[in-house]
Amino acid sequence: MQHFFINQELKEGKIMITDPDLLHQMKTVMRFEAGDKCVFLDGKGAKANGVFDVVAKKEAVIVLTEVTHSAVDGRKVNLYIALSKKPATLELIVQKVTEIGVTDIFPIVTNRCQVKEMRNVPRFLSIMSEAAEQSERCVLPVLHEVISWKDFLKDFPKGEVLVGDARQHDVKLGEYLRERADFVGVVGMVGVVIGPEGGLTDEEISEAKSKGAKIFLLGENVLRMETAAISAISMVMFE
Repeated sequence: MQHFFINQELKEGKIMITDPDLLHQMKTVMRFEAGDKCVFLDGKGAKANGVFDVVAKKEAVIVLTEVTHSAVDGRKVNLYIALSKKPATLELIVQKVTEIGVTDIFPIVTNRCQVKEMRNVPRFLSIMSEAAEQSERCVLPVLHEVISWKDFLKDFPKGEVLVGDARQHDVKLGEYLRERADFVGVVGMVGVVIGPEGGLTDEEISEAKSKGAKIFLLGENVLRMETAAISAISMVMFE
């Protein structure tokens, strides 16, 4: 059943949809008509079944029933991802880690980053929303403002921090996770750090290690940053 995120309180009764983009998706793309069913999410854990009552040119009226609230999971898997020189690379990463279930996304400017800002943030938010709808997540991940490597070190993440590098490592990620049953459940909060094209510098690796981070290797092959990010988050979430 089609899922939609809306920025409204979900409670039993009628709601009105007037957002042009959402209406376009409902009417033109999905071709919903009165009587059709769907599911609505508020991005904060609430979920409701919906039945279209009216589908008009400038509005849609939906009757909501069976509103439920998901329990907040204390486990958190956060991705700290360096800015890529190609926007499409970061878009792919954001899309896939949202589907997998990442909690927060922190874009970072590291020494080898060729761009210093995250352009077109609304597009990234839209990608996250669509990915969450597709994967039927009730809670949207949080996309944070861009931070510098210096600020990352200053406000170092709590819990376990795993930093990927293809040249040096403390642990092989797969083996490390298999040795620790229910890794995320035990640790509670995990931060996965992936560098840019060219990787993190030796100095950045040393700085992260001095803060207690573990440097991990995914495999013998040198991976693109998008492959590394998606693979690492998948392994931490599902291993």
